[in-house]
Amino acid sequence: MSLRAAGFGTGWPRPGFLSARFVGPLALSGSGWRWWLADAEAQAAARIVDHYLATGEAAGMALLREKAGKARRIYRLVPPERPEAPGYFVKQMALGPRKRLGALLGCSGPLLGVSHGTAELAHNLALAERTRHGVRTLAFGEYFRCGLPVRQVLLQEYLAGWQPFGTAWRQHEQDAARRRALLWQALDVLTALREAGISHLDLHPANLMVAPDARAPLRVIDCGQMCLDADSAVSAALHLGVLLHELNGKRSAPSPRLAEAACRLLRQISGAGAGLAEAERLLPLLVGYSTKRPFSRRRLLESRPEPAALERQLQRLGQRRPPSHGASAAPADGAREERQLIAALEDLLAVPR
Repeated sequence: MSLRAAGFGTGWPRPGFLSARFVGPLALSGSGWRWWLADAEAQAAARIVDHYLATGEAAGMALLREKAGKARRIYRLVPPERPEAPGYFVKQMALGPRKRLGALLGCSGPLLGVSHGTAELAHNLALAERTRHGVRTLAFGEYFRCGLPVRQVLLQEYLAGWQPFGTAWRQHEQDAARRRALLWQALDVLTALREAGISHLDLHPANLMVAPDARAPLRVIDCGQMCLDADSAVSAALHLGVLLHELNGKRSAPSPRLAEAACRLLRQISGAGAGLAEAERLLPLLVGYSTKRPFSRRRLLESRPEPAALERQLQRLGQRRPPSHGASAAPADGAREERQLIAALEDLLAVPR
């Protein structure tokens, strides 16, 4: 079936990538939702989602989880006529007033919001086009009120059988070779992001997906907050520091051996280019401290604070944060996790690929 854009919506100040990469806006029913489709194949799945959003009923739609007080909902869609297929990943988000203009124009920032659906779509496209670690987006839906989008939906391929990096890491606690392979795959992702000029501002072990086929490249998900023109060395340090902090059980005051191994890995990822010395000064702090909200990773990339000032800020925030559910339950367990992580990193550095 050929796709033809509906008459409404012409002349809107929409971001250029929508019309360049999708057909739309399309009205698939009288629901009020408007759709942008990557190709004709996506139309059938988009119609199911459209019907579900209008009526609350549709065969094949399954709610997986809700976030932020039901402002974001995650679904899996398996069309009834293809129950054996992997299906589709559906992410629905409600937009607060501050984000609506940014979502219309395709702009993101402190004033217009940084995590609306239009920005996430742009990030998904950039990641898929610049690297081999993206997830394909098949359709984008919007519901308007007073000329502004108030709800948005992303429809993507579903990674059936894939698991988060952190889960795979824990499963192979006693398998040094598999852990080494996982680390190499993670380094491939960080190198690709550096080369593409992409900084994923929420890259952690749950947002790196491992395929059932151990040879397949990792995929990066949850791309709502990204920077597409970041300094490569500092961005690589941020990616690596957050990843190792999480794999180390969010342990404070990590071993100097862990920071040393991290810096050696950073040199492999970044080479000897500009900004490496600054990134190496920041990396031990990123390994040892949580950089979650209210800390702003985006501001770190933009303002580039001195390490001493950054450490004071992270210490203050750490004192105010409640204990993390992801932290190791017992000191002995945390110490064992750290020894295993250091051994895996040193093994990686010692054994040629």
